[in-house]
Amino acid sequence: MSTNAGPQEWENQRLRILIPTTALFALCTLFLGWRCIYGFRNGRKLLVCDYLLLISWGMSVANVGLRFILVDTALGRHIMDPSIGPANLKKYSYFLWINQLVNIVAVAILKFSICAYLLVADFSKLYRAIVWFSILLIMAFNFLAPVLTLFGCTPLEANWNRAIKGKCWAKGTLPLSYSQGIINILTDVMYVVAPLIYLSQVQLPKRTQWSLRVVFLLSIAATVCSIFKTIELRTLTKTRDPTWDGINLSIWSGAELYVGILIASLPPLRKAFDDLIKRYFPQFGQTTRAKTSGYENYGKETSGSHNVQLQTFGSKNPRGINRPHGESVMDSDDESAKGILEEGPFKGGGIRKTTQLTIDEERGVDRSTVNNSPVEEELWMDPSGRIRQGPPPLGR
Repeated sequence: MSTNAGPQEWENQRLRILIPTTALFALCTLFLGWRCIYGFRNGRKLLVCDYLLLISWGMSVANVGLRFILVDTALGRHIMDPSIGPANLKKYSYFLWINQLVNIVAVAILKFSICAYLLVADFSKLYRAIVWFSILLIMAFNFLAPVLTLFGCTPLEANWNRAIKGKCWAKGTLPLSYSQGIINILTDVMYVVAPLIYLSQVQLPKRTQWSLRVVFLLSIAATVCSIFKTIELRTLTKTRDPTWDGINLSIWSGAELYVGILIASLPPLRKAFDDLIKRYFPQFGQTTRAKTSGYENYGKETSGSHNVQLQTFGSKNPRGINRPHGESVMDSDDESAKGILEEGPFKGGGIRKTTQLTIDEERGVDRSTVNNSPVEEELWMDPSGRIRQGPPPLGR
């Protein structure tokens, strides 16, 4: 009895790689676009953190394109699959090297964008020092060292073509890859924990505190991706089937970048999420309105009258007053922590002066009476709805 054995069928995991990573890329693109459109509609100018995030996203577009090329050449199949062949393996090694370079630089720029945003948020001096320290770590371990390692062989082609005998100074790169992964995890945890500690120490309405906490806690998803990517690094050092055993590493490295961009796009959208909650879950907005009513109409004209509600600021807080609209995550909110005074009796040294203000909206004139002594000072309203003192800028 004879049996006709047909050709062996080789597995192909291309869809397992492309579906989750492409879906995550689409989501991060959606939220980044929402962030930009929402900022433009509210008159917020692009800051350094926005430009860095856009650069990182642009590199993620290249990362997606390279991922499709890698899958078409060899990734997701066994290295002995006849459909690959030596020519495809050489092409695969070349584009894998480029993809590693793009991914490393994109993640580093993403981290710089997050750091720039946290510096603008201006939480505290200690936290700013920690952020600057993390920038140095990212520059050293997540940018310079990996990039220099990828160019560690001469001639240049020897960096991806192992058939060429070259001189390589970067040998045993696994410890460097582990250190890079650990730095990513530690910085992610720091970016989550430090803002949560700060939020627990400032006076903010409960809804604002919890919405900010949720936004920062979502960063844990990026940390999870970094952890699994770091775990998968060791697989490639032992395998003889890298195109197959490198599937998980490819998925997690892409997810780390795309999820990071998605999470980094969320903080400026906090007010947008609040508006959605008020619109579709009005009962939640009503339960918190009584607690936040003192700050909801800050800088806005009340209906039925021409009264403008003024916010009281401390005398030693010029940064919170003069900061342009949209430059800080806190100052962009109506419920800014910088504009909330501590309750209780006045405990500072010096003299407290009480001034009664009456604003003439049409003339833009402030009539002040301090100890029954009339003083005229000119007040005007900037585009963000804040009351400014002194002569308005030219062109108004």
